[in-house]
Amino acid sequence: MIPLVFDGVMARLHPAEPAKASGLGVVIVPPHGLEALAAAKSLRLLAEALAAHGHAALRFDLPGTGDSLGADTDPDRLDAWTDSIAGAARQLAVHAGVTGIVLVGLRLGALLAARAAPAVADLAGLVLLDPVMRGRSYGRELMITARAVAEGARLDPEATSTPAGLSIGGLLTSASTLDGLKSLDLAKLPPPPAPVLVLHRKGVLDAAALGKAWSDDSVTAEEAIGFEAIGLSPTVAVTPGAVIARCCTWVDALPRRDRTTAATAPPARLQGRDFIEEAVTFGPQNRLFGVACRPTAGDAGPMLLIVNAGRNPHIGWARGAVTLARRLAGEGIASFRMDVGGVGDGADRPGAADTLDQVLYHPDLVGDVSAALDWLEANGYPRIALMGACSGAHLALHSAATDARVQGLVLVNIQRFVWREGETVEQAIASSYAVASSYVSKLWDLKAWSKVLSGERSLVPLITEFARRLLARARGFVPSAETRAARALMARLDQRKVPVDLVYSDDDAGLEELARHFGARGRHLGRMRRVRFGTIPDTDHDLTPAAAREALFVRTLAAARSWRESAQDTGSKP
Repeated sequence: MIPLVFDGVMARLHPAEPAKASGLGVVIVPPHGLEALAAAKSLRLLAEALAAHGHAALRFDLPGTGDSLGADTDPDRLDAWTDSIAGAARQLAVHAGVTGIVLVGLRLGALLAARAAPAVADLAGLVLLDPVMRGRSYGRELMITARAVAEGARLDPEATSTPAGLSIGGLLTSASTLDGLKSLDLAKLPPPPAPVLVLHRKGVLDAAALGKAWSDDSVTAEEAIGFEAIGLSPTVAVTPGAVIARCCTWVDALPRRDRTTAATAPPARLQGRDFIEEAVTFGPQNRLFGVACRPTAGDAGPMLLIVNAGRNPHIGWARGAVTLARRLAGEGIASFRMDVGGVGDGADRPGAADTLDQVLYHPDLVGDVSAALDWLEANGYPRIALMGACSGAHLALHSAATDARVQGLVLVNIQRFVWREGETVEQAIASSYAVASSYVSKLWDLKAWSKVLSGERSLVPLITEFARRLLARARGFVPSAETRAARALMARLDQRKVPVDLVYSDDDAGLEELARHFGARGRHLGRMRRVRFGTIPDTDHDLTPAAAREALFVRTLAAARSWRESAQDTGSKP
């Protein structure tokens, strides 16, 4: 994989297997918003599979999303997204030496790909994956999704709709974009001058009948399974292997094209008002991916290395890591957001299965962080701090404990200081109930009780988990092996004088883990003067509300400034 930029857009090029090169290049158009976050790994695996079949592939972030410049609030998003597809095709032709272009789009990306097809030179094919058929219906679907995601996070669903647009998992679809979507109808677009494959969910009759709507015998429509599993959650997404395989065989059957000399891609750099970013691959076989974000005015102090939270790609939930990095650059603080193996753009470890237990909390991931530390040190950053949330906080903690180059930590909503023997990641996720005190207000909530009485929700798992927590608290008088290990980790960092900022949502389940090992609100950590504890009110585990992400920025900035001041005082270390 080769990072690539064009017109303010961040892209990733997957060169074709040389011995199989077909002369065809595939532009993969992502969906938008939360669907793009959830599908990130699946689209990378699709690109890798196509490249292995001999078809160069290029993935990219739509303008104003992901690592690309801009924001969803910028004007004329639909036109900008459509134009970027033709731009991606031109870059693929130049840097992969292909003379035939296939567009593959997922969900809204499929509608955009069909809209862009007339402007793509040398179009060889069009693949529509679970396509959005009508923009108006899609807008209604987004409204339902926004409320469902908010309710699932125990946030106010009414707050998802504002004059600015719809917020789904903290990602905005602007009001102007929603208005523009209303006029889009896939079946009414001009039929593309190339063969078309439509893979759709069972029962989606208008997608199945697209060939009739376009009066085109070159349209092949087939039912496919697996789209539901990559809809909204990166952490529990399941790669639709059958969809990927069908895409590859369909492109294989297209006529081969001539090849031209491919131009070498320059460094993948983007510049904003306060930052310069460069995307790189690094580590063994260059299988890991990261984006260095440096202040335009120069920086002083430790580089902040941001690791993945769950299976969220390096851009972060609600694009939080991108926004945080660029705002920190405006304050003179450099950062590096990375994808570990098996997450986002990070290729899976050799031999590792695409499962939760191989990707989250796996001890081998410490080696991936170490590879990032090596790259940063080799590029002029010997002093490094780590930041992680949820499983990323666990990874950051264990990486810091074993690597003296780490000189500061920000741990957000850490769920496990030490992994529990015999526990699976799925079990850990299932037991992540909020702290017991947060349920007191629910005792008089008629809506909550109606869901229990109707059978929509069961109290049994909740009661079982709280019973386990009470038992763990009772055993706390005699520290368990896990508690002793957790305390040893923190003591090791304290001996090295590493500042540690523990940040929690105010009712996060991780507070129970903290209490289990260090007392309520970490009171036993008070003896370690470099440990700071704080909570963020009115938010969920992922810090979805903008106010919560603002609070995290303020805390991270304060921590980074303290590291820098300490380094200046000592001449080397905080």
